Amino acid sequence: MSKSKIRLGIDIGGTFTDLTVYEEQTGATLSLKTPTVADDPVQGIANGLILLKNKGLTVDQIHYFVHGTTIGLNTLLQRKGAKTALFVTEGFRDILHLQRLRLPIPYDFRSRLPEPLIPRKHVYPIRERMLQDGTIRTPLDLTELDAAIDAAVAAKVEGIVVCFLHSYKNAEHELRAAERIKERTGGRMEVTLSSVLWPQMREYERAVMATVNLYILPTCKRYFQTLAERLIAEGVEATPFITQSNGGLMDISTATEAPVRTLFSGPAGGIVGAVRVAESAGIRNVITLDMGGTSADISIIDNLQPSFVQSNHLAGFPIILPAVSIFSVGAGGGSFAWIDKGGLLKVGPESVGSNPGPACYGTGDKAAMTDAFLLCGYINPERFAAGNVKLYPELSAAVLQPIADYLETEVWEAADKMVQVAVANMYAELSGIIEQHGLDPRDFSLMGFGGAGPVVANFLADEIGADSVLIPPSPGTLCALGSLMADFAYDAVQARYEKLEQIPLLVLRGEYRKLVKQAEAWLNEQQINGLAEQSILYYMDIRYVGQAFELELPITEKQLKRKDYRSVIKAFHELHQMQYGHHDENAELEVIQLRVRILGHTIKPGIKQVEAATQPPISRGKRRMIGRGREYEATIYWRNELLDGHEVAGPAIVEQDDTTVVILDGWQGRVDGRGNLIVRRKEELR
Repeated sequence: MSKSKIRLGIDIGGTFTDLTVYEEQTGATLSLKTPTVADDPVQGIANGLILLKNKGLTVDQIHYFVHGTTIGLNTLLQRKGAKTALFVTEGFRDILHLQRLRLPIPYDFRSRLPEPLIPRKHVYPIRERMLQDGTIRTPLDLTELDAAIDAAVAAKVEGIVVCFLHSYKNAEHELRAAERIKERTGGRMEVTLSSVLWPQMREYERAVMATVNLYILPTCKRYFQTLAERLIAEGVEATPFITQSNGGLMDISTATEAPVRTLFSGPAGGIVGAVRVAESAGIRNVITLDMGGTSADISIIDNLQPSFVQSNHLAGFPIILPAVSIFSVGAGGGSFAWIDKGGLLKVGPESVGSNPGPACYGTGDKAAMTDAFLLCGYINPERFAAGNVKLYPELSAAVLQPIADYLETEVWEAADKMVQVAVANMYAELSGIIEQHGLDPRDFSLMGFGGAGPVVANFLADEIGADSVLIPPSPGTLCALGSLMADFAYDAVQARYEKLEQIPLLVLRGEYRKLVKQAEAWLNEQQINGLAEQSILYYMDIRYVGQAFELELPITEKQLKRKDYRSVIKAFHELHQMQYGHHDENAELEVIQLRVRILGHTIKPGIKQVEAATQPPISRGKRRMIGRGREYEATIYWRNELLDGHEVAGPAIVEQDDTTVVILDGWQGRVDGRGNLIVRRKEELR
């Protein structure tokens, strides 16, 4: 009898590497965690494959492999990227240093712009000039270009970024420069062209993104090569796919060429999984809290639609790529406590990571959030990470004692204060997000996932006044599960910069047809073993003439087939009104760019129905729990024993292999038919 095929999703975090397995024949899912190997992340994956073997699964069953990664992100944040050169149009040598001439923090005159990734001595001006309409004013000076190439080679750079003025309109000079670089270096030099990566106006942003791409490329390339080789060595024959920042997938060769698209890879997978969980629970509005080892990531899902942004800021640099909108707080399970110069207790943003890890792991010497959770009674030292990681409460108490002495409190009180500080940090960030989006938290459920999200979700939901708390069946590995639910996605872009009504409809339709062909060609190049179906989405980035920034306006095929632009104009006014609270029907509209997004829909793991409960839930004992300055006797439950209809009254602790759920006094949880744990205030249940 042949073995059933399995689909494997993996997410590597700062502390744990999470695995989710979907057996296609049975529809069963399995989630596992193993400590991340910081110096060799691929080894963490290999260790995860050993766990699969221990569960009776073999690597030859794996025919679909998806991976979320933070390799590029960490390389950028730690500034450990490649030595890079930049070729720019003559007169623009200081583009990376001038930046936008704005203070990063407008009200703090001591705040400084980030140091460019490429020093000025490695920025080479080239004589050439393209006008804004794409016509050539000054031809590319090949003699000057050759001299710059030779100088970059002599400087021993690992790659060259080319970003010429207005190349988004006409990439001829950038393409010719790339050919020349390849010819003169024998093809040994890595090259990134801004016009190929993302053909968009705003030279600084385009230059930065191309620079970031090449800066992280050698590290990511080595990692992806190592990953592919190790998987083959382990007997995994499936082609690896990588999660993108926009929540979509791409094959590993595409990720190697454009690693900048993977910067928000891991968290984006979690949002994809969160949408599916919310849908299964019948909840359409969700605030997500993904708390891992190093940070807590917050995002908004409105009417089952994730929030997207057209640009992000990372390490002070603008990244102008469509991405899931995620806000990060330096508060994770590894974030450690410290006392600032004013004598106040702080938690994070620095983290102990997986090595040495929190003190309770046995090797760390700092009091991390996991130590606080342990001393507050939230987590069971014998069942942490499915029992694969033993915890030592006495070591947590030892490292927290100096902070307790300084605060003149007991150790457990200091641990409780750590939790309160971390929740306050999250509240400060989340309240700003809620105000920015004009949302009422009473209309939203707070979904806690990640290894530590379910521990603090109820605390944060109580602070913001959320409607409820939603905890998925396997919250600790939701990012890995989300990667298995992701579709292949690609955006084809064409810059326009013209008034809408000056573009003939026939021309507009023709441009969209070209973009569709480009997107379909990309999807065909991906090495996919079958898709459920594919779909095409049309967008127009558009604004009022004179505005500095545009809005993303969805366009339907029906609108493109009409004889005029009235429906498009009406839709933009409505979108502007919804976004900013006003609109101007007398103002002209300007099209910045056209976009087509193709989605290759994958086979999704099913969500199985949970057996209905016939008896009350089984209590697995009591444990002393500390919360917000008070002591409680919390009832212990095991998540795998909770069935459809089971109710759990707080204070309670629900233990499971990948995380722990804390339910506060005055709240009550109920398990639905899909295994979700939905926690609400008791007075709302009457």
